[in-house]
Amino acid sequence: MATADIVKAISNGEIYIIAEIGQNHQGDVEHAKKLISIAAEMGVNAVKSQKRDTRTLLSEDEYNRPYDSPNAFAKTYGLHRDVLELTVEQHLELKQHAESQNIAYFVSPWDPISSSQMTEIGMPIFKIASAVITDEDTVRTACASGRPVIISTGMSTENEISKCVGWIREEGVENRYILHCTSTYPSKFSELNLRYIRTLSNNFPDCEIGFSGHHKGISMDVASVALGAKIVERHFTMDRTQKGGDHAASLEPSGLGKLVRDIRALEKAMGDGKKVIYEGEKPMIDKLRRIK
Repeated sequence: MATADIVKAISNGEIYIIAEIGQNHQGDVEHAKKLISIAAEMGVNAVKSQKRDTRTLLSEDEYNRPYDSPNAFAKTYGLHRDVLELTVEQHLELKQHAESQNIAYFVSPWDPISSSQMTEIGMPIFKIASAVITDEDTVRTACASGRPVIISTGMSTENEISKCVGWIREEGVENRYILHCTSTYPSKFSELNLRYIRTLSNNFPDCEIGFSGHHKGISMDVASVALGAKIVERHFTMDRTQKGGDHAASLEPSGLGKLVRDIRALEKAMGDGKKVIYEGEKPMIDKLRRIK
């Protein structure tokens, strides 16, 4: 069974697998519960969503801007965002539901108000989204929770990554995690640059490094673990054809299950780097070797 505690899981050599449901719940808490239950059944360690205070994030003009995207849930961008938002109470309900399934539930707060709200209801982990990595107030407010903090690094420069990690260090957060990420949906394989996982590991030896992907398939996630990723995060949906900006870059249940299966197999296959003759090989010595 997957370990819900991120610090314990990684210290025990377990890859921490996060199913990101984001806004794929379509603003429906019951649908979010179904996503959590299925993700738990597939064997993930945690499910993550997002929390925004739309009036903090958006100017009046932006809130009232007509929104005619095929993925729109309302006539203006602000109302569209409101439809997809869950309340603080609903996030607490989802946290409790996930814990009943023996996995963790946490969020990416997109503003200081949301960071404070999620601290108040006891979120076990805080994730700094790629879009928020330059928002010092939100980062520091998340750090004030005293919980482990994960940052995603999509659309970010190395200087921006370093600055954000610096804020987290200054706030005294002991358990720090950085996810290599490309913020395209879905990402082309040529945009993934998986070798940067090792660069991050070299540049930030006091942080554990992981991978957050928006690509097609699951082979690149397994490759990221082989390159040293301790965390793997993938978007998750019930149906990739649903209306919404993240569904096309998400895994459906069967894909998520295969992802977990293959990463767990790789954990076993990596071994300890010491050459041994396994018991099953010994009969082969007598059978196949002419000179013993």
